[in-house]
Amino acid sequence: MTSETPPGELAAPLPAARRCLNCGAVLTGRYCANCGQAAEVHVPSTGELVHEALEGITHSDSRLWRTLYLLCFKPGKLTQEFIAGRRAAYLPPFRLYLVLSILFFLVASVSSIHVKFATLDDALVGATRDPSAACASVNATPFDATLFGRDWAPRIKHTCNEIARDNGANLLHVALGTAPKAMFIFLPLIAFLHMLLYWRPRHRYAEHLLFFLHLHAFFFSVMALTMLSGVAAAAWPRTSLVWSLVPLLLWSLPVYTVLAMRLVFGRSWTRTLVQASALFIVYMVVMMIALTGVFVYAMLQL
Repeated sequence: MTSETPPGELAAPLPAARRCLNCGAVLTGRYCANCGQAAEVHVPSTGELVHEALEGITHSDSRLWRTLYLLCFKPGKLTQEFIAGRRAAYLPPFRLYLVLSILFFLVASVSSIHVKFATLDDALVGATRDPSAACASVNATPFDATLFGRDWAPRIKHTCNEIARDNGANLLHVALGTAPKAMFIFLPLIAFLHMLLYWRPRHRYAEHLLFFLHLHAFFFSVMALTMLSGVAAAAWPRTSLVWSLVPLLLWSLPVYTVLAMRLVFGRSWTRTLVQASALFIVYMVVMMIALTGVFVYAMLQL
């Protein structure tokens, strides 16, 4: 038996299905089954934004603290967890690396860092403040030849004058802005070279890249703390005791690296120490090449 609409009365229109504002899928509950966004979305107030940020840091996203704990106090454990597939409880490697690298370069850019150039007479620069006088003794004759369609001798003179004019502050600023980009070349390269040290038994390249993402995240955090210690000691002389922590922080880098290599790649202590020594030599050579490239590029931008 079917019910019919009484004559003269129109059937009530069915309510339109609610759709997710993010992906357009039909909503069937409080959250979108397709993308996970909440059904009720509105422009938050300032108080709601602050509350959400504090809650995300202190409560809901405990992955941050768990990740930092393993990164700082369990060398290699974070990499080992990701290789084993236990990943949901930790921050993704690239996100962790980006956050700590940004923090490091931010600290480096605001720190009082003075670079001295061996080719410049600092006393003359301080006395005359005349860039042309400071660079008068620079011999650019070997660069008179045209290379890559550019005459390098005038360029070198100009670069010298710019460095002498502000004692290299602008050069350092450009170099710090270029270094993060150079790291995206340096990091995959050093991971590839490290893979060659572990050819038998062989590990996948992704494992070496993941290892160096976590390793450099730790390096960035330690170097940021070291710079902040220097800033604190310079600003507040009574805190000069903080400088006593600097050697400890710097020595933690090679110790951390050896312990992490031992845990992640599972070699004997003797083999790990030999491979760590080889890694140190390769790392320093590639780092010097990368830094040279960064500063040459920065000089060309002056």
